[in-house]
Amino acid sequence: MSEIYLVRHGQTDANKNRIVQGRIDNPLNREGIKQAIKTGHYFKQHKIRFDIIVTSPLARAFKTAEVISEAMMTKRPIVVNYGLIERNFGQIDNTKIDKNYQALISEGKVKNMEENASLEKRVMDALKQIGRRYPEKRILIITHSHVIKAILVQIIDDFTYKKQLKNCSITHLAYADDTFSVESYNIDLSNK
Repeated sequence: MSEIYLVRHGQTDANKNRIVQGRIDNPLNREGIKQAIKTGHYFKQHKIRFDIIVTSPLARAFKTAEVISEAMMTKRPIVVNYGLIERNFGQIDNTKIDKNYQALISEGKVKNMEENASLEKRVMDALKQIGRRYPEKRILIITHSHVIKAILVQIIDDFTYKKQLKNCSITHLAYADDTFSVESYNIDLSNK
């Protein structure tokens, strides 16, 4: 069995200002760096050590991976996996999140947006590839909200894309025989 810890990247100014960023390559802001440091300290304090760190190619995810690794005082390789890139949000990329946002996304009514089925297949293919490549390992994956949601909607019966995942929230999966199970999800360290 492998253990996979999925962490959503730290906060960016787009997150703070409720802007859809999708594949726009925004950096972490100060709060995002603090969140990543806190996450690294959490893993270190709980003696959760990783064999490998895998990240989306976007700067906010990669920097989160670097900061977590530094905060844990560990030198693990950081591998970029393009299958973990955030969803393409089409015409609503770089727009303000409004009251219609959730309905438009869940109903697939956004022009040029990556459809749920396509996103879910891409993400699960990447996750299985990672699980097969690193069997019997503990893996840290730094990625994005809709990437994590695309995984959880396939594993948890009542999970939907409307669920909010906090920046640097932690989701813990077990992987064996090409099957994933959820140990815990959306653990928010901001209150801890």
